[in-house]
Amino acid sequence: MRRTFRRIVLLLAAFIPALAILLGTVGNWEHKSYFAALFMAVLLLAVFGLLFRKSPSFSGWLEKQSPVSVCLLMSIICLLLNGIWVFAFHPVQAPDYETFFQAASDLANSRPLSGKDYIAMFPHILGYAAFLSVFLRLFSNNLMTAALVNVLLTTLSGVLLYHLSLRQYGRKAAFLIFLLWTVCPSKLLYNTMSLSEPFYTCLLLAFFLLVSKATDICPGNRQIGLTAGAGLLSGLVLAMVNAARPIGIIPIIAFLLWLLFLSDWKEIHPRKKAILFYTCLLILSYFAAGSVWKTFASARLEQTPPSVPGYSIYVGFNPETQGSYADEDMELLQSRYFGEYDRNAEAAQQSMLESAKQRITENKNSIPSLMVHKLKTLLGHDEGGAFYSRESLSDRAYSLWCVVSNIWYYLVCIMAVAGCVQRGKQPDGDCMLIVPLCLIGIVLAQLMVEVAARYHYCLIPMLLLMAAPVLKGRKTERRT
Repeated sequence: MRRTFRRIVLLLAAFIPALAILLGTVGNWEHKSYFAALFMAVLLLAVFGLLFRKSPSFSGWLEKQSPVSVCLLMSIICLLLNGIWVFAFHPVQAPDYETFFQAASDLANSRPLSGKDYIAMFPHILGYAAFLSVFLRLFSNNLMTAALVNVLLTTLSGVLLYHLSLRQYGRKAAFLIFLLWTVCPSKLLYNTMSLSEPFYTCLLLAFFLLVSKATDICPGNRQIGLTAGAGLLSGLVLAMVNAARPIGIIPIIAFLLWLLFLSDWKEIHPRKKAILFYTCLLILSYFAAGSVWKTFASARLEQTPPSVPGYSIYVGFNPETQGSYADEDMELLQSRYFGEYDRNAEAAQQSMLESAKQRITENKNSIPSLMVHKLKTLLGHDEGGAFYSRESLSDRAYSLWCVVSNIWYYLVCIMAVAGCVQRGKQPDGDCMLIVPLCLIGIVLAQLMVEVAARYHYCLIPMLLLMAAPVLKGRKTERRT
């Protein structure tokens, strides 16, 4: 039964990006460049596969190198490439990103929040702003600091991807995944902006690593201390994720689903007490840290942050905009916040939730087609970085960035689908099954709220990890 559940999870994790790509390319002939990018991705994948197959010396060279040395080399390359780009390119910041930076600047300089009313309705802005404010206070209060922090987070994410891949799939897969992450085109563009995605994406990868470490802890005298530390830190990490983007509960659900239905009980039986202890501390730490954050946010906003994203759900079921932003929806929220509910964010969001229920009831027949459109918007292409940089790019440069970003993205998605299929042939129950579970959970959650292409940023490292089975060598490499 557990093997069947694992295959279902892997099948769903493969089906979601595959369907999105087909909808965005074959099902979108109005923009033929998408299909051209998909064709180029398939062609490049065939060429790269042929080159690596005919050059076994590459795998041999990697086997001779220290994994630490390779990781250090890739980290330097990632720092240099992404660092040079943020020094060379300074795009005009989108309004949302200006709001992030202004909030961080206010916190860094101990000023009242200038956009407090807006932030009160969307408190996740405060989560990333609080993190960024630490660096603005320590270094310089300008956008370059935010960009350089993104570069550091990007590099740390690469290190985490390398280590996760190395443990499970060997040195070749780890090297190639770090390389693919380093050259991700949309990420290069995003790094020049003040946005939360690099922050909480890095935290999600840190959680995956903590889970893999915690579930490998062997019984012994050090078991309690290591397990306690991993559990407390895991909960804190996910509470920070939730502060910056309200998805922190999804990895916990994914972990519990893995533990109850997908894990190999024969494998974890000797460590069952330690894993149970870890699970309890993870949940306790998550809610305790969340409570502390809520107290801090309430003090800064001078009101309790809203408990439901009523506005986002209302926008997510707007059939006219196919679940994307609409000025009319924002005007409705503003009128209720400033008018009907006297600047009470909780009441305004609860009211928007009731309106969302009404909108869903009125348009229930069109919801299936709406979900299809939203999936295409979320995962059908990777032009978000170029879109938010468009004002600072020429028409030719914008088109080039779009095409290159899509080629890279489609290549990774194809490998991720193939990786799920390959792993499904012999579905073991290791804890990294929480990666496809998280991907499924985040996609499903995103389909319920406002959608935009940039929201799949945190899914890209998950797709890379899912692609790892097709990147490892023919022979099983020694895990380190």
